[in-house]
Amino acid sequence: MATLISKNFATSGANYGPPSHNDIWLRFRSGICDVQDFLEYPLEFESALCAPPPPTNSVMGSASVEMEIVHRGELYDDINEDGVYEYQYTIVVYKLEDKFYRGICQTRILGDFNLKLEDISDVVLIPTEAYCPLVPPKFTVAPEDLPESCFIKRPRLSAYTPSKPTEIGDRVLREVAVLETLRTHPHPNIAEYIGCQVRNGRIVGICFVKYRDTLEERINPGSHGKVAFRYADSKHPLEDREGFLSGVESGIRHLHSLGLIHNDIKPANIDNPVLIDFDNCCPDGQDLEGMGGTWPWADEGTKTALPSNDLDALWDIREWLSDSSIKNFKFKEG
Repeated sequence: MATLISKNFATSGANYGPPSHNDIWLRFRSGICDVQDFLEYPLEFESALCAPPPPTNSVMGSASVEMEIVHRGELYDDINEDGVYEYQYTIVVYKLEDKFYRGICQTRILGDFNLKLEDISDVVLIPTEAYCPLVPPKFTVAPEDLPESCFIKRPRLSAYTPSKPTEIGDRVLREVAVLETLRTHPHPNIAEYIGCQVRNGRIVGICFVKYRDTLEERINPGSHGKVAFRYADSKHPLEDREGFLSGVESGIRHLHSLGLIHNDIKPANIDNPVLIDFDNCCPDGQDLEGMGGTWPWADEGTKTALPSNDLDALWDIREWLSDSSIKNFKFKEG
C-alpha cells in the first residue's frame, strides 16, 4: 500500500506561482495540506479560508475546472503462499488546472464507475521538473511542425514517487541518450527517432516515426495470456512469420553490436517488425536496478543487462507464435 506523503506548495508547486482557492481547497479535501503551506502563502490561505468553500463539483468537473483522468492502472500483488495474484488498488493520474496529480483508488474502476475526487487518496502533486527534464545541449530537438506520421512518447507519470523525485526525468534522459546513439547508427528494425519535443527548455516528449501496430495488437487483440493465447479464438495469424522474426533478431543483434541491451523484448514492443520502447535499454553489463523486462517475457529476478535477456525473450516469442502444441518457454507464466 502506498503511504501518504505530503508535498507542500513551496517545494512542489514553485513553478506555478501562488495557489488558487481551488488548489487550497483541493489539498484540504485530499488531506495533503501541511503547516509549510500556510507559512509560504499566508495571504492566499487567509483569503481562501475566509471565503465559502467551493462546491465539490466545481473542483471536480465544472465548465471552468475539470478533473481529467490521464492514466489508471490496477496493481496486483502476490498475497498468499499459493502465489495467487490479488487486486490491491488502482493507481490514478489526473490533471486538474494544468497540474498533474497521482493517487490511489481502493475501489476497482469498472464499467461506468464515475470516479470522483473524494474516491482518490494518497494524492501527491507531480512537479513538472520530475518528468520534463532540462534538455542537454547535444540532444536533437524535433521540429515544431511535426508530420502526422509522428508518434510522441510521453513520460509515464504513474511511476512518480516523491521519495525518488527525479526517477522519471532520469529515465527520459537515459532513453534519449540511447536514441541519440541509435540515430548515428540506424537500422531498419530499430524505431526511427526524430528528436525531443521541447517546451521552455524541457523535454516534454520523444518523437518517433509512427509505425502501424504492435505484434501484440496485430495477432492478440483479445490480450490473452502467454499460455492461453494458444487456445484463443480471437488470435490473428502472422504473415511471413520467419521473415518477421528474422527482422526482430537483426534489430536485437544490431543493438548488441553497439554494446546495448534492450531488456524489454515482448510482443508489445515490436512493431512491423521494428523494436520500440527503449526506456529499459542500457549498456551491456549495467545493473538493472529500477529497470528490467516485463513478466512473463522476462525473469523479474534478473539483475544485470545481458544479451541473453533479449535473446531468451525472442525465443519465447518464437514459441508463442509457433504451431506446436507443446510450448518450451524459458520464462514460465504462472
